[in-house]
Amino acid sequence: MKNFYCIWIKTGEENKYVKEMQAILDSNLSPMSGKLYFFQKQMRLKKGKEYIEPVFPGYVFLETEETSSEKFFFLRNGSGFIKFLPQNSPLQALSLADVAIIGSILEYGTIIPVVHVTFDVNDRIQLLDGPCRNLSAKVIAVNKRNKRVNIDVEFMNGSRVLGLTYEEVRKVEQTDK
Repeated sequence: MKNFYCIWIKTGEENKYVKEMQAILDSNLSPMSGKLYFFQKQMRLKKGKEYIEPVFPGYVFLETEETSSEKFFFLRNGSGFIKFLPQNSPLQALSLADVAIIGSILEYGTIIPVVHVTFDVNDRIQLLDGPCRNLSAKVIAVNKRNKRVNIDVEFMNGSRVLGLTYEEVRKVEQTDK
């Protein structure tokens, strides 16, 4: 069974860390095998310009079957490494609930696209796609002008706010002719 571990990296150096350490993980010199993920999201400004930003700034996730913590030590040599979360020793894999969130994000790759939503007459929002469509996440803010939605997700023993850009999908009423 594969486990996921969280590595805290200096913010802004996540991509560099993944590139550097994934090359080692993929080589014959590595004491273990695994895959590193740095999750990002597609965002859109009011004027339509799109850009990419981190979902969890400073967090890189490792998927591996390895359980021997001694084999993880070489990962500390990567640029920007701070520590393993939730704590350095003993090394702990993420909970099943956290792995479910990561699995939901991975359905879209490492970059979450703009999500599609609908609003009902009472301004209740419904996520139609995206990583949180099947998760219990609480919508805490909707900015219709900027097309942003903030959702509260329980992740890694705490509450994390995810801000996503959305596209509104409206139901088309059929007319009889």
